[in-house]
Amino acid sequence: MWKLIKANLDLWLVDHGFLRSLYSNRFCLPGPLYRSNQPSVAQIHRYRRELGLKTIINLRGYNPTQGRYQLEAKACEDAGITLINTRVHSRGLPTAEQINLLKELVEGFETPALAHCKSGADRAGIFAVLYCHFRLGQPIDDAKDQLHWTYGHFRSAKTGILDHFFESYIRYRDQYKETHRNKTSPTFLEWVNSEYDRETLEKEFKPRGFANFWIDWIVRRE
Repeated sequence: MWKLIKANLDLWLVDHGFLRSLYSNRFCLPGPLYRSNQPSVAQIHRYRRELGLKTIINLRGYNPTQGRYQLEAKACEDAGITLINTRVHSRGLPTAEQINLLKELVEGFETPALAHCKSGADRAGIFAVLYCHFRLGQPIDDAKDQLHWTYGHFRSAKTGILDHFFESYIRYRDQYKETHRNKTSPTFLEWVNSEYDRETLEKEFKPRGFANFWIDWIVRRE
């Protein structure tokens, strides 16, 4: 009993679940893939009933010592939902290897599915971009709209490094078109596997303004 109480305290207080109970930040993409913030146990069971949910992708990683993860894993088991755990960062760039692994993931999970992080803004955003690009076939120019303030994403904060990542590819591709007019421009994945310089891009990006304070100290994005 104490273990269950402790797990719920972690979910609702430490992890700000009481705020998420007011707004799930849930949006639907073709597939369907839903993107949202951390779901509660009740929401998981409701999504199974109402949406026919088959898969949940937890973008916060495997954390068996944390109460909110324990509750989510048990709820998925009870509801017959496949839980996939992978760790994505909101204030740092993925490696080329991580992008390739995420490509395999977004192309292979069973739908209807839900992808979530803590707030449903940044990590859910980059996952949605990759899903739209690799699985739905959208160009990065369109897919990157999944990183937007309407989802709670702030491009002027540290989380804006995710925008910088995709925009760096677009700039490279457009420059390549100008200098290699008779050649096919590199795809996003080709750029990731050949030209992508993670360290340089991280050094280039400079967060600014109140948004950074909001992300780091108020909502405490991971």
